[in-house]
Amino acid sequence: MEGRGTLIACDSSQKRLARMGERLRRAGAHRVRVQALEPTGDPWLARHAASADRVLVDAPCSGTGAWRRNPDARWRLTPEVLAAMIESQGDILAAAGGLVRPGGRLIYATCSLLMEENEDQVAGFLAAHDGFTALDIAGVWDETVGGPCPGTGTHLRLSPAATSTDGFFCAILERRT
Repeated sequence: MEGRGTLIACDSSQKRLARMGERLRRAGAHRVRVQALEPTGDPWLARHAASADRVLVDAPCSGTGAWRRNPDARWRLTPEVLAAMIESQGDILAAAGGLVRPGGRLIYATCSLLMEENEDQVAGFLAAHDGFTALDIAGVWDETVGGPCPGTGTHLRLSPAATSTDGFFCAILERRT
């Protein structure tokens, strides 16, 4: 950010926000404001509508992409837990989309390998929010990271089998001006 702008880290969990300080220090991140949000209908969201250049949603997910490091997690995932998580992801994505200014970007990421938590969430958001469009991941990669992009199309999907990484999903959505 070259010493300009402010990062605002939001979460509805005070516990997660409290743990963030040490991570930010290790990362050398400065100009970060932490904002606790109510789980639903927080007035802070309305006050900051259409004001952000970038909004990253690191969505709560099933964690299926990290099962090789945390194999016990698979036994805690039930159809009911997954259904509630998918509903929550949609709500969070919709709320986050309201923060993005015209020309800004909404980045949606999970550590899940499930289409219901990834491509289906993005498709549902785009169907409900016609002011957004999915960007080509290789183009975004080229402008921000450089080098060969490990994905094609409108999302990045990494898997232990293909990339020897944890499973990961990312899509970049831009709000039209």
